[in-house]
Amino acid sequence: MQWAARGRTEDDLRPLAEMLRPYVPPGGVLADLGGGTGEIGIGVARALEARVVIVDPISQMLQRVPAEPLVSVRLASVEALPFPAGYFDGAFCCDAFHHFHDQDRAVHEIARVVRPGGGVLVLDAEPTGLNRGVNAVERLLGEPGAMRSRAQIEALMSAHGVEGTATITHGSRYSFLGSVR
Repeated sequence: MQWAARGRTEDDLRPLAEMLRPYVPPGGVLADLGGGTGEIGIGVARALEARVVIVDPISQMLQRVPAEPLVSVRLASVEALPFPAGYFDGAFCCDAFHHFHDQDRAVHEIARVVRPGGGVLVLDAEPTGLNRGVNAVERLLGEPGAMRSRAQIEALMSAHGVEGTATITHGSRYSFLGSVR
């Protein structure tokens, strides 16, 4: 599964939905954190027959989210999510986690807004090889550029009550799938 490619189809997004299916029931609520234009979040939510909230700190990205009945947007930082505790059945973050300025605070907030027993899916890449160069360029451009290894993401999540496992999906890319205690 090469989830970072553009031009995703329903078949491309179905594996993501299947990972979250045990946590997000039909009619449930899913958060797409750092969701940008909502392309992935909307596709995953459709496959789950769930509602989705696309959360992003850049208003220009959210302005490009298509208007759909089961889709809403929220201009917010993941480090300060404006939702009550346990609001979401699940949350996911596709190729954005390494952009969060305060990853410790972000995970705290994710664990707070996802209900106990809810699912958390993070798709990102390990800081190896070419990714180290990507990290350096992102930092030069003012981005945090802080990719974590699979072991580091597992430890960070666990420290905030999200137990799970990170698995290589393609090359240096991995998926972390866990559940809030």
